[in-house]
Amino acid sequence: MIFRTLYITAFIAAAITVFIAYQDRNLAVLHSVQIPITVEAVSFSNTSQSNMKHGALIWRGGLKVKSTHQRFGGLSGLEISPDGKTMLAVTDKGLWFKGRLGYGLGGDLLSLSRGLLSSLKGTKGTALTRKKERDSESIARAEDGAIYISFERHHRILKYPAPLEANAESIPFPETFTSTSKNRGIEALTWLPGGCLLAIPERIDSPTSESHEELIQAFLWDQYSWGTIYLKPNGNFLPTGLSVTPQGDLLLLERSFSIFEGFKTSLRIFPAEQIQPGGVMEGRVLATFEGQHAIDNMEGISSRLGTTGETLIYLLSDDNLSFTQDTLLLMFEIDEQSALLRFVE
Repeated sequence: MIFRTLYITAFIAAAITVFIAYQDRNLAVLHSVQIPITVEAVSFSNTSQSNMKHGALIWRGGLKVKSTHQRFGGLSGLEISPDGKTMLAVTDKGLWFKGRLGYGLGGDLLSLSRGLLSSLKGTKGTALTRKKERDSESIARAEDGAIYISFERHHRILKYPAPLEANAESIPFPETFTSTSKNRGIEALTWLPGGCLLAIPERIDSPTSESHEELIQAFLWDQYSWGTIYLKPNGNFLPTGLSVTPQGDLLLLERSFSIFEGFKTSLRIFPAEQIQPGGVMEGRVLATFEGQHAIDNMEGISSRLGTTGETLIYLLSDDNLSFTQDTLLLMFEIDEQSALLRFVE
């Protein structure tokens, strides 16, 4: 009787898994669908320090974002408009997400509204509904308004003339990029001043005959060809997001995960002069979030200039469409006094 019960339970579980996987293979196409959004203010856990500061970052507000729409979630790449009013993201399910941001009298992040979902489309103009094709991971906005999006599983980068546009163009993929893992693709993208796309995969490469140290191989696209640039690893953290500050420095969001310690997040900054083809970037850590200050599965990052000239940083978490995780949008300000010392040993 016990074995029969276990058999039936296993069969039902397997059937549910197969059914969910079948439903997930080809999702319905969404055309700019307005969705209900609810937000809940989240507090900064590090309240014991003055000015709500963590590392070289100052807390400027955060939101836990929810929606009753079944396709909401899995937000990855992030771009915030220069005026801070518009949020643009992509999801693991091949969707654009767009929303309107609001701020309090002091300029702290206060609200997110006017949520919109729309299916990403491929180079043939059809929606990316198949699981293999739709796993979008990172987003970068060029100076002319064009949007670049990287994908995993089927590793590639697509270019769109503008947000939510249907006409996608495939750009050549770096020839030196090789990956045997469908989940180790280009995880971080950003557009650099001067007209160059920087792409960083979610991995650390083994030492080569020319180098006796592990490095992260990244790629620079000048709109004609790919060059190579290297990053020194930050412990066991892996890249998840990129952004460029208004001053031209590079921000790299990194994440690590273990069953026993959960998620850890690190934010590094690299001076603009280190971003040179063939060079090795080392940078410096602005803040690390772990232990009681851990803040979930952070994958998206964007930065802009605030109204008083401060540098604002937005971080976005991917809830993996799981009820055990949250979609968080957090805003910080770089503490300029700490930042002045960031490259001084």
